[in-house]
Amino acid sequence: MSQAASETQITRLSLPITTRRLLIREYTAEDIGAVFSYVKDPVYWQYQRSEAPTEEQIKTLIEWVVREQSASPRLLYFLAAARRDTGEVVGEAVLKILNPVDRQGELGFGVVPKFWKQGYGTEIGHAILDAAFGQFKLHRISGQCSPDNKSSIRVMQKLGMAREGLLRDVHFGRGKWWSSVVYGLLEAEHAKFRSVKKD
Repeated sequence: MSQAASETQITRLSLPITTRRLLIREYTAEDIGAVFSYVKDPVYWQYQRSEAPTEEQIKTLIEWVVREQSASPRLLYFLAAARRDTGEVVGEAVLKILNPVDRQGELGFGVVPKFWKQGYGTEIGHAILDAAFGQFKLHRISGQCSPDNKSSIRVMQKLGMAREGLLRDVHFGRGKWWSSVVYGLLEAEHAKFRSVKKD
């Protein structure tokens, strides 16, 4: 195992992450109500293959996320994105360390519908990519979404990610097959992109 890979395994993300408008932080039990208030919206859930979760399922999820915060090594970061001025949760940020040895990761993001088209998804994505490549020294980050989810595709493109392919009919849910479009970004590409394009 290389030194970089070894360091990736033991690194922990420095939190919270502060951006121009957001505080990206750990979830707490107090966030359960806020999360359920937006994930129950059919508009928010339209591109997800599973049924919208119940409040009890969200409670179970957040409780699990809080327990995972003490995992060692920690390979999953499921984080809340809140406005710095009001503290209101505007979405979520996800970073998964898929393979520490090969320095591979995956990002995820979501934005509360009332905050769509305000640049929050891109702001969350930049923060996660900066952490993935900066703190974890990862080599490649990928992201996936439904090919019908044009908004998420635009965000990944704004982050400098390149379309790598289409996985056809890889999931079955809600009575139909779902395909997934894959985007990726390499560390050198991210460094070059960030050097010429600021938030």
